[in-house]
Formats: sequence, structure tokens, C-alpha cells
Amino acid sequence: MNKRNKNLIYIYDTDHQKIIMIDGETGERVREDDDKVTGLLKYLHEQGRSRLLRKFAVWCTRQINEDLKPIQKKILDLAEKAIHEDVESEELNELYEETEGTAVAADTVGLRQGSRSAPAYLAARECINPDALEGAIQAARFHRLWKEMQDQPEEFSDKALKEIRAASDQDTLKNVTEQQTDRLLDLMNE
Repeated sequence: MNKRNKNLIYIYDTDHQKIIMIDGETGERVREDDDKVTGLLKYLHEQGRSRLLRKFAVWCTRQINEDLKPIQKKILDLAEKAIHEDVESEELNELYEETEGTAVAADTVGLRQGSRSAPAYLAARECINPDALEGAIQAARFHRLWKEMQDQPEEFSDKALKEIRAASDQDTLKNVTEQQTDRLLDLMNE
């Protein structure tokens, strides 16, 4: 990974309820171009395939959640319901708003202290984002962030981190992106 990518800082933007990238040297927000996964997600959205978007978000979440906490189970149950039958957007929005405080805590305490369960919770929450496209994009990003955190040396997980820096191993990001792309292509062929 080039030097510029190693200086990226991921933070959770509570106003827009998503992870954003900041250049560690300049402090400026990095413009995010669509990668393969985001491009495919936008294509599905244009095709009106919101159920597939939610299905992908749930898949990303299940990849990083081995043990579900009760609130995560409640969230994923509602997301699964939205995949298989019509769910009122108010029902999704109500639980999404109800979990806002926990999402802020997962960001301010969890991510910044290097908790590897923080992106898992945040990805689960995105499965019920009233905007299925935004939820799928964010679940994919939390999935990638979780994988990068898994590959960080153990000594970083014990320290209180002020930020989560991009992993220096480009293969990690490439592998998880390929997994996500493969899953999206499988979903499109179902």
C-alpha cells in the first residue's frame, strides 16, 4: 500500500451516520471514488433491487459477527424480515433511530479504542438503514474496516487508539473486496 493510503484515518460521521476517511497529514476529508463493490451496489439500486442490497449488508454483517448480542439479533431479524417480505420503512427507521446512541458509543468509545466488535455492531445497524443502498455501502465499509483491524498487530489492540489507521497490507483489503464482489455477483445470479 502506498504511503498516502497508510495515512488515512477512519472516523464515524454521526451527522451522516457513516464512516468517512480523513487524510492524516492534511486533516482533510478524502474524496471517495466508487470501488468495484460500491459500483455494483449502485447498479443494483438503479435496478430497484433493494432486497439484494439488504441481503448483501446482512452477509457482510454475518461475516464479522460470530456471537450476536441481543440488539444485533433484533436488528438482523428485522433486516431478514425486510429481505423476505414487505416491511414498513417506519419500522426500519424506528429501530435505526433507537440504536443511534449505541452507534455513537460504538464510534466514540469502540472504534477509537480499537475494539474489534465496534465495526461488527455498526455493520449490523446498517442492515436496517432505511436507505438500502447507503446501508449496503456502509456495511461493506465496516466489513473492510473490521478485516483491517483483525490484521493489525496485537500490540495496537491493547492501547487506546485515537484513530483507526488503514492497514499497511494491501492484500487484506484486496481479499475482502474480492469476497464482497464475489458475493454480490452470486446474489445477482440467484
